[in-house]
Amino acid sequence: MRRRFPLLGLLLVTACLNQMGPWLDESGQRLEGSQVIQYRGFQICGHDEVTFLFFFGDLYARDDHGDLGPLTNAEGEPLTYAVLDEIPQGAEPSGITFGQREIYFDSETRDDYLYIHRGNDGRTERWPRAESECDRPGSPDSASG
Repeated sequence: MRRRFPLLGLLLVTACLNQMGPWLDESGQRLEGSQVIQYRGFQICGHDEVTFLFFFGDLYARDDHGDLGPLTNAEGEPLTYAVLDEIPQGAEPSGITFGQREIYFDSETRDDYLYIHRGNDGRTERWPRAESECDRPGSPDSASG
């Protein structure tokens, strides 16, 4: 019986430290994994400091150290991660939340950016659209003999 308590404690601490989800829709229902997924990049790719957000078919990144290298949009213009003092004009709430955070987007710039408003401090993170190319050993895309 004693062995169960340390395991239970570890599970509780792990659950409390999870900062990746679940993301909820406007009615408070958990979104399916194919709709919104937030995950940490892979160490083997040098992306372990990058957080990715898959949002309804598009991939965005919180890359404050530039580990993904230069990101550009379809026109070749640079895209950057930034922390803003306020929600940009034209950005609308999506109703998708995780704790004190809510996803915003501007329909004119969604191809380039998503915004995550942090209600706890009032700041907004601008996440650029990203592509992560990394051939991990054992992945279907890796070139293994």
